[in-house]
Amino acid sequence: MTTWKSHCARVFALTLLAAGVLACGGGNGGGNQPPPPQPAINITTSTLVSGTVGVPYNQTIAASGGTGVRTFTVSAGALPAGLSLGAVTGVIAGTPAGPASVTDFSILVEDSASPQQDDTQALSITINAAAVGRNDSIADATPIGNGTISASISPSGDPNTILDPDEDYYEITTTAASTVTVDINAQVNGSPLDSVIEIVNATGIVLNTCESPLFNSECVSDDEVFAVDLDSLLQVQVAGATTFYIHVVDWGSNARPDKLYDLVISGVN
Repeated sequence: MTTWKSHCARVFALTLLAAGVLACGGGNGGGNQPPPPQPAINITTSTLVSGTVGVPYNQTIAASGGTGVRTFTVSAGALPAGLSLGAVTGVIAGTPAGPASVTDFSILVEDSASPQQDDTQALSITINAAAVGRNDSIADATPIGNGTISASISPSGDPNTILDPDEDYYEITTTAASTVTVDINAQVNGSPLDSVIEIVNATGIVLNTCESPLFNSECVSDDEVFAVDLDSLLQVQVAGATTFYIHVVDWGSNARPDKLYDLVISGVN
């Protein structure tokens, strides 16, 4: 026979048991819940500063999120010559060896979780030419590659007639068949330079493989549009690995003060 007291005691015990189950993680309790997921790993660096040939370079690829140790690798392309990537630090460091150019590559970061998280970021580094004196001979030519070089001419004058002009020479080295575009931007940027460019070999002989589509014209350019656009442009075609030189002078013979220009190179393989 169940008494009132024993019935109440049983109900009380069941109540305590239920409360204990809830307190120990039954139902919606939190005692044994899995930890929240870590934030996704993410490369937060989107741009890198420019470097200069021969000048030490140091930039860090920053990342957030993920679990444990992060590992950085170059997943596509390559860093500019002379630079390397720290696998654990994400630091790109070294001394750019040249030539001056814009280099595109991708960085992959991975964490040490299981399953592993990763993220990839496309980046580029512009390497500028080292400061030079008068690169006014083939022997002193400034090595360059794809990219934009900012320079100046002063004083100078008409090709083949001026005494000791400040003429500029640049060296281009290809590793495969290439169609290289050489573009001078001066007047379009507000500079009075009336540029002339020619493409020559190591002995100063003008090449004859310019101007699409035939590429059988002499490699000399004065005006992009005769007497209208005084900037100059050439396309030169080479059959394979070779070195040639870009010669820049001012047609106006009055380059005082300095006449500024941008030399834009593309298509080098």
